[in-house]
Amino acid sequence: MSLLKELAEWIGMELYCRDAYSRLASQTDNPYAQGVFRWLSEACGHHANYLKKTLELLGWQLPKELYKPKKPSRLQLRQFKCDVEEVYWTAKEHLAVEQEMREVYRKLSARVDNEKAREILNQIAREEDDHYRELSLLVQVFEQTYEGLAEIEASGV
Repeated sequence: MSLLKELAEWIGMELYCRDAYSRLASQTDNPYAQGVFRWLSEACGHHANYLKKTLELLGWQLPKELYKPKKPSRLQLRQFKCDVEEVYWTAKEHLAVEQEMREVYRKLSARVDNEKAREILNQIAREEDDHYRELSLLVQVFEQTYEGLAEIEASGV
């Protein structure tokens, strides 16, 4: 896949995650969880903008209508019994997305010749480390707070 297409695709995934984290923040009454999800939502929005800047540094500009949220293929469509289950399982699934983002941004940075674009991608990758760590801690809090939650299997749709 071309670098241009990959960057455009990841902009869409960052926008999807921004919206998903915002939705999760509104689904929980836990102040700690709300704070983490709001922070992640804001960061994903910034990452989408940083990726757009990277495109510009590489000499590319895409029409605004191409910047749409795109659901990462690894996320499954599920049904949940309650908001707590949905927040927990969605956060847990997003751990893999955050990890994939970190790896992809590192690989993309190795493919660009523009020093400023490379630094932006490396910075985003470092921030993804923080996102993974904070989201992982939040998942652990849910597992400790809601006994047996980790064992509940969400049913696929």
